[in-house]
Formats: sequence, structure tokens, C-alpha cells
Amino acid sequence: MFSSLTASNKRTLFGSLSTVAKRTHIIGRLKPFPQRRKPQPDRAKRALKSKTIVNFVRDAIDNDEPSFKQGAKSIYFPSARICLLRPNAKHTPYQAKFIVPKSFNKMDLRDYLWNIYNMRVLNVSSALMPATFDRALPSPYRTRFRSPQVKKMTVDLIDPFVWPAETQEFKAERELVGDLKVYREDKQSAIGSDKKKPTKAFGSIIEPKPRAMNFVAKSVRRQMRNTKRKDISNRKKLEAEKFIDQYIPL
Repeated sequence: MFSSLTASNKRTLFGSLSTVAKRTHIIGRLKPFPQRRKPQPDRAKRALKSKTIVNFVRDAIDNDEPSFKQGAKSIYFPSARICLLRPNAKHTPYQAKFIVPKSFNKMDLRDYLWNIYNMRVLNVSSALMPATFDRALPSPYRTRFRSPQVKKMTVDLIDPFVWPAETQEFKAERELVGDLKVYREDKQSAIGSDKKKPTKAFGSIIEPKPRAMNFVAKSVRRQMRNTKRKDISNRKKLEAEKFIDQYIPL
């Protein structure tokens, strides 16, 4: 039932080979090898390496040199389009947010900002925003599709940067664009009797208010319509009789 497998020492041209770990059969199954302990890192070497990196970054900042290893590929006319965004509520003045191409990585953005804008970056974090569903036409006329994903990166800066306050012209233009979008969506999505409803864009002042319609029952409306038709026919008869009476004496 129990058996053991071992490897004996062998003499070779270059010396003897050591034995391997034992592996025992227990009721037809192999007992796993004992796990090896992970090598403990040398704290002195790690401290020396960290101290070397800190000294290198400190000297690079004092001498106004890059504190990282730059890429070896030279690009004279970069085709990548990078967009600076307004910071979120959680961001500090020492952070900046960019929209970058999906092919960009953290080192590309760091080299881009240093070589073009002479901006030193201490840390870079990236996030790939999930794609959202979108429709070019209203819902009943076309199926939905996914919009392309957007990659955003946030960098830590040495010097703070505060966005300037929004001007009144910028606020008015943004409100105008928002009202136009709401007006367009209301007109495209309106179906049936909803087309006569005033839109909520521009404070509902661009369209006249609908007149109040009194409720009239169907039976009453039918009686009124029949009475009106009888009056019209009687008036036509009277007009015809007057016309005939004019020519009878002749």
C-alpha cells in the first residue's frame, strides 16, 4: 500500500549529484512536494537601492533634468492628441487630468509632457472608461451602439495649477448648448399628442402655451354638430327662396 520513490546519489565526471526530495505514495496518490520558502529580501540592499533612487531624483530636480529614463525613439511631429480636463472635486491643485489615446501608456505621457511642455511628472495613474450605449436617432427608428472607450490619465505635479474662473460668455454659451440639446431631444422623442406639449428648453418661453380645452361629452358634441348642420341647411334654403322670389315677379 505504501511505497517511496527516491533518487540515489550518482557519480559523474564533474562530481556527485545530490538526492532529490522524497515523494511518497499514499493509497495510490502522490504526496505533494514540500513547498520551498520564499527567499527573504536583503533589507540592506533594498534600503541602499531606495536611497540611490531618492538621491537621483533629488539631483535631477535640482539640475532641472529629467528624473527618469527617457525613451530612445525620437518623434519630431507627434500625432497624438491629448486634452486637458477640468479637475474633479477629489483632485488637488497638484494633480492634472488628461484624455489620451488608448495606445498611450504612463511612460509615453510622462515623456510627452516633459519634452513638449517641460512639465515634470511625479506619478501617473490611468483609467479606461467603460463604453456607453448611444443612439443617433430616436429609439423606435434605430438600434443602439456602443461609443468608443476613453482613456484618462491623472498626473501628480510639483507646482500647483488652478483653473481660471469661468467667464460670463462661457457660461452663457454652455447654457445655450444645453438648451439646444434639450429642445432637439424633446422634438425628436415626441410621439402622438406629446408633440403639442411645450418643450422645457429655454424656460418654456419659445413656444406659446396651449389653450385650455373644455371637456365636452361625445353625445353632447354629436347633438351640437347635428343642430349646426340643420341650421346651415335651413339658411341655404332661405337664401335660395329669396333668390327665386326676386325673379318670380318678372
